Amino acid sequence: MQKIVVIILLVSSALMGSCEKDKTSDADEYGNGPRTSIPGSLQGNWMYGNFSMTEYWNQNPADYIGNAFEMAIAFRLNANGTYEHYFTSKTVSGGITTYHQSLTKGTVVVNEADKTITTHAKSAHYKQTKNGVTTENRDLSGNEITQTTKYTYDPQTTSNGTKTIYLKLNGTGNALQFLQKS
Repeated sequence: MQKIVVIILLVSSALMGSCEKDKTSDADEYGNGPRTSIPGSLQGNWMYGNFSMTEYWNQNPADYIGNAFEMAIAFRLNANGTYEHYFTSKTVSGGITTYHQSLTKGTVVVNEADKTITTHAKSAHYKQTKNGVTTENRDLSGNEITQTTKYTYDPQTTSNGTKTIYLKLNGTGNALQFLQKS
């Protein structure tokens, strides 16, 4: 009987210990920057994309090389005031297809009165491939990361019912339309 009790205690403490080890604070991943709760209307995944009208074919017309330029920008705004920013682009030039990809994580402050979103980056990872070969794959150093970025936003709904936000970087230029994605 004592062996069973000892085994139960050992198993329970091992399970509790493993639960503690699996817990990580979101500060480890997203940093301790300023943050606010994200309003429900802004929570979720938002995506913007663009591509060129130019297509490239090899000298052999059966070999499609690809679109001249493609780009996508996405945000994941989490209820707890953290965010993830994704960027990917593809270019085709001189028969070489180059992909650039990055992922930035940090905290976010939303000011509903001013309709601003301010991101505070904690970390970023960058990857580049050329014709399918990885040429760079690394975490960016602190001086390579834009630490604070401010956007103005305008939430809207398209005629088909899709939620959208128009974002302007630092309140300048033309707003980009980000559609909500599941």
